[in-house]
Amino acid sequence: MIFSTTDGKLDPGQERTFDQLETELARAGAKVLLHLHGGLVNEKAGRETAVRLAGPAPTGLGLPAEWSQIYVVWHTGVIETIRTNWLDLAHDDRLYQVVLEKLMWFVAKKLALPAAGRSAADTTGLTEQEIRKGILGNGDRRKPFDRMDKVTPQATAGGRDPVTILQGDHELSEEFKTVLKNDQHFNEAVADIDAAINSGLEGRAPAPAGQTERGEKSYRRLDEKIRTPIEEKQAEGEGGRGAVAVSAFLLKHAGKIAFRCFSRFRTKRDHGFHATLVEEVAREMYGDLLGAKIWGMIVKDAADHFSPGGFGLKLLAALSRTTPVHVVVTAHSAGSIWVAEMLNAMQKTDKNVSFDLVLLAPAVRTDVFAEAIKSAGKNISRCRMFTMSDELERVDAVLGHEWGYIYPSSLLYLVSGMFEELGAKAFTDAPLVGMQRFVGVDWLNDEKQTSAEKSIAAFFQQPSNGSFYSPTPGITTADSHSNFTREELTLASVSRFLTGQ
Repeated sequence: MIFSTTDGKLDPGQERTFDQLETELARAGAKVLLHLHGGLVNEKAGRETAVRLAGPAPTGLGLPAEWSQIYVVWHTGVIETIRTNWLDLAHDDRLYQVVLEKLMWFVAKKLALPAAGRSAADTTGLTEQEIRKGILGNGDRRKPFDRMDKVTPQATAGGRDPVTILQGDHELSEEFKTVLKNDQHFNEAVADIDAAINSGLEGRAPAPAGQTERGEKSYRRLDEKIRTPIEEKQAEGEGGRGAVAVSAFLLKHAGKIAFRCFSRFRTKRDHGFHATLVEEVAREMYGDLLGAKIWGMIVKDAADHFSPGGFGLKLLAALSRTTPVHVVVTAHSAGSIWVAEMLNAMQKTDKNVSFDLVLLAPAVRTDVFAEAIKSAGKNISRCRMFTMSDELERVDAVLGHEWGYIYPSSLLYLVSGMFEELGAKAFTDAPLVGMQRFVGVDWLNDEKQTSAEKSIAAFFQQPSNGSFYSPTPGITTADSHSNFTREELTLASVSRFLTGQ
């Protein structure tokens, strides 16, 4: 049974199917699978995955006929929109290109490697020409900055090479602003935007059409938090529209980017050289364009399933308090956020239903899931997690391997580095349950995060639970985020767990 939802509620026309489900759930000894796909999956792909998983092994789970299988198609996919926007930004936006290029060169020169006695740039021989070639995909399209990532690796349970920063973060931020302010290419990109937003004002010389058009496109790609104060300043002019020089506004945000980059390296909260710098430029200047708001909508959509009238609450209500039912939930990626909301709802509704749980590359935040299992962890009889090793996670380019030059790492790294917020503020390097990077670490430097990580570790160490990081021989060899619902060895492992074999 495939159920589609919008804003957490069942789409019209599915009442009969739900009535049939209620009948099946009332059967003594009923066996039920509830599968929750990731939040970036579109309806067509969600339905195709449901049909395949409901089918025979090895491409499906191969469950016996007595199982009732429920597949929730719960959010419109947006990954193609993100890919299109990011490709356009990386290839056609001069401002993005120059800020990223200058930031990479600046950071590479400022990261000192004590063991080598020189900077990361000098150690690797990185040049400005190589950076420009790398960010445009004109060289190695998969891992153009691999040398830099190897000498400045991100923190893991196994440690990292020493990296030191000889200046303070504020000092470096101001220095980077000066570097940009004096850069010809940055000033040319800013001039394009100036020409576009001040076009037609009295006393302004007309700009070439191509320059104005390019500047308008570049300006519209910028995050709303950058454009709003510019437009407010412009509205203060005579007649409600005055000339504004955007350079100062952009330099302010560039300084914030540099500050956060060095702060993350200093505190071991970086995601490696390439990923960290892209994350900070993208989040500060282009977050709306590249999916941060969309991820927030996905998180809200998961919660909406358990608000009044939501499908999640209807499903819980359909489960009998007296008739024994064997329920198994499989959740891929953002589907794990749905599970956390379900656990919280179970506690609030006092629905004492036990179920087995399979997490596939879960994208739920560690603190969110820790709170959920604290509330209703007793409802989980057994749990298995299948996810990637950190080594694979780092090189699973979210847009596709041929676009690793734009962003080198997986969806989980992207969510952790760019999309999460805490108290309406950026939560960079947010610990996610599915990321091996956060297992057993001692550098979180936040009591709540450390406590949550310990709770998650204790949960998976229980005899009835377990976690497997791909590649694990005989268990899983999934090597990309999407492969956990496709890779045949992983599906066989999930099937054995579901059927108790």
